[in-house]
Amino acid sequence: MIRTVNETGRACLLALSGLLSSHAASGADALGQYGVRGAGLVSCAVYERERQARSSVYHVIAGWMDGYITGSNQHAPETYDVTSFESTEMLAAVISENCKQHPDTTVFAVLRSLLEQASEDRLQAPSEKVTVNAGERSVLIYREVLKRVQTRLADSGLYKGPTDGNFDDATRAALERFQASSQLQATGFPDQVTLWRLLKSAD
Repeated sequence: MIRTVNETGRACLLALSGLLSSHAASGADALGQYGVRGAGLVSCAVYERERQARSSVYHVIAGWMDGYITGSNQHAPETYDVTSFESTEMLAAVISENCKQHPDTTVFAVLRSLLEQASEDRLQAPSEKVTVNAGERSVLIYREVLKRVQTRLADSGLYKGPTDGNFDDATRAALERFQASSQLQATGFPDQVTLWRLLKSAD
């Protein structure tokens, strides 16, 4: 599983190429400048070391990331959730892949660029969360994300049911077919790697 997440992170690196350059912020001073505080100032080299150790510093950084994402949701226009399905751990893995190549960059710079890309698929309005169970695994997913999953599966000819955001047997079977065709374990469970491959591959 860790290997698969890392592979997904490397794929995301290609999508992020060129995004680490400086961008003007929507909220700042007249020159587009603003102060960065807290764990976001940590360098990628330190982040990578602490993540490998799963230290308390790493957990502080992860908490800062969640806070930054919440702040982004609060202040970005037409945004309910900029990360429609990505978990903190998935984002942390993608940031890690960037940090391996850019050790002198700050965590803030990498996360900001990642969220700029993610904003293309953001939720612009609230969406009910649906509980999806598969064996002992369970996850909460926005209904709107499940509709997007069904739409992508239908576009691929793998699903013929309604795009209603209900995780039924037909959706599970279609997801299994997608996973098998993508060399993933065919569990029918919408894990992070499966959602990334399905929802990001056509972007």
